[in-house]
Amino acid sequence: MSKFWVIVLSLIVLSVLVIGVVGGLTFLGQLVRRYPLKTLVEEGYTMNECATCHETEKFHTCDTCHDDHGAIEFEEVPFYAVVAFVGDVPEPGYLLIDDILPYREQPHTYVPLLTFLETQEVTDFESVTLASEDEGFVTIAREDLTAEAWLMPYEDGIRFAAPDLHISTWIKGIRRIIVVGQEMPLVIEGQATSIGRLLLGPTRSVTTEQTDVMFKSEEDGKVRKAQTASRIEGAALEAVVARPDFVQLTVNDGAGNTHTFTAEEVRGAILYQMHNQVTLVLPARGRTQWVQNVVEVTSK
Repeated sequence: MSKFWVIVLSLIVLSVLVIGVVGGLTFLGQLVRRYPLKTLVEEGYTMNECATCHETEKFHTCDTCHDDHGAIEFEEVPFYAVVAFVGDVPEPGYLLIDDILPYREQPHTYVPLLTFLETQEVTDFESVTLASEDEGFVTIAREDLTAEAWLMPYEDGIRFAAPDLHISTWIKGIRRIIVVGQEMPLVIEGQATSIGRLLLGPTRSVTTEQTDVMFKSEEDGKVRKAQTASRIEGAALEAVVARPDFVQLTVNDGAGNTHTFTAEEVRGAILYQMHNQVTLVLPARGRTQWVQNVVEVTSK
């Protein structure tokens, strides 16, 4: 190779090195100008901790660690699944996952659990229980929740994680959130309690309002039948009264009315949260015969 080409190649290599160094310095300069040094140091520690969990060739960006350990992003996919939000809350019911996590299009999306509860007007409570679709659950006292207890999008809806709680408390596929409040407006056998506390005890699912329906097909003229019903879950009555072998049950409602039942009449009954009231559900009877706004239950 002639001396001329050696010089040309040397200049090319030198130019590449200079560009790389200058580009790197420019990038570092931009970081320093945009972010406080303290933030950069904290991020450096975080990256170092993440690197200890991943092989070097598989460790690329923060997304690698984030998606492996935490949330997964589906920017264009709406979640129409719901989460039951029940217990001692102002507005119990079902919440769309999209409403709980409204900013999923942003990277590293999460919502602090305390922030979510505040949006539901829940600020004064004793504990919160997160239950998954595979029957797992975790209960956390208010004093053990910090701003780093997060609800995050996941492939099956929502997951919970908290860096300052043991990893065994992290739960995926949340389908039910039960809040236990400070107030105890319900009296069972002379003891003050609340529907949130009862829902953490023995519960039962019952079938109600089962109805036969028919439909005549316009295609073949045949009439086909089916049954519709509701399946609801509440605190099993015999599990909350003092004597499961009671012969008479007295129920007082918020309007000052007293309802008396025999043991046979309330067999299989549950205390169910309907809207923001406690309802005595009698599965064998229609909704009009259920006791609404229950405030006291006594057996003998």
